[in-house]
Amino acid sequence: MLSGLPTLVVNAALISALYALIAIGFTMIFGVGGVLNLAHGALLMAGAYAYLLLARNQVAVAVFDSLKLHPLVAFPAAVVSVAVLSYLLYVLVVQFVEDNPIITFLATVIVALAATEVAIHYAGTGTTTYTLLPDGWFPDTVGVGPIEGILTVDVVGFVVSWIAIGLLWLYVTKTDSGRAIRATAMTERGAQLTGVNVHWVRIRTWVVAGALAGIGGVFLGASNGVTPSMWLHPLSLAFIIVVIGGIGSIKGSIVAAYVIGFLQTGVGEYLGQNFRGILSLVLLVIVLFALPQGLYGREFHE
Repeated sequence: MLSGLPTLVVNAALISALYALIAIGFTMIFGVGGVLNLAHGALLMAGAYAYLLLARNQVAVAVFDSLKLHPLVAFPAAVVSVAVLSYLLYVLVVQFVEDNPIITFLATVIVALAATEVAIHYAGTGTTTYTLLPDGWFPDTVGVGPIEGILTVDVVGFVVSWIAIGLLWLYVTKTDSGRAIRATAMTERGAQLTGVNVHWVRIRTWVVAGALAGIGGVFLGASNGVTPSMWLHPLSLAFIIVVIGGIGSIKGSIVAAYVIGFLQTGVGEYLGQNFRGILSLVLLVIVLFALPQGLYGREFHE
C-alpha cells in the first residue's frame, strides 16, 4: 500500500496547483465585486472546447472547418478567447445586476446552463479527448525512482499553473492596476476616494479570472476529457476551496487547494472514489464551524 505513496503525493501536488488556479479566479471576482460567479465553471468548459475548436477540429462548427492551429498557438488563443468571454459576460450581463446578489447568482447560473446546452448541441454529450502536448515532444508519462506513471500533461499543467499564479501575484503587488484591484477588494469606497475607477477594476478582474479559467479548462480537458458537464465538479471544488481558504483570499485559495487536493487524492486511493466528495464536504463544515471566515479571511485585510 505504501509503495505507491511517492507517486500519490506527486499526483496530489500536481492536481492541487490546477485547483488553486481555478479557485483563485473564482475568489478574485467575489473579493472585488461580491459576485458569486457560477458561470466560472462554464468558462472552464469553454476553455477546453475552444482548444478543441482551434487545435483539433473535433467539434462540428462550420466556421472552424478549415482551422487547425499548432498546439502552442491554440493554447494561448483558447485562453484569450475565454478571457474575452468573461469580459463579455460582465459587460453584457453582470454589470447590470451585480447590485442584487440573488439576481446575479441566478443570471450566472442561467449563463452556465445555456453554455452547457450550446456545448451539447454542437459537441454532443459524449466525452472528447485530446493530447495537449505536440506529438513526439514528450513521453506520455514520466517517473523518477519510486515515482512512476506521472502524466506528462499534469506536470506541464503544474508548471503553467504556478507560472500563472506567480505572474498574477506580481501583477497585484507590483503594478498600479494590480494594486487598484487589492484596494477595491479591501474597501470599494476607500478605493474610489483615492481615485480608483472601480468599474475598470472589475472589468480587469473578470478578464484575469477568465484567463485563469481558460488555462484550467484546457488542462482539465487534456487530463480528464471534455464533456458539456465537465465544469460541475471543478466548480464545486472551487467553492469548497474558496470558503475554506477565506473568501477573497488568494493565499487562502492556494493553501486550501492543496489541502483539498491531497485529501481527495488520498481518500480516492485508499478509501475509494465515492468518499472523495464526502470528506471534502465534512472538512468544509468543520471549517465553517471553527473558522467561519476561513483560514485567512479576506486576504487584503492583512
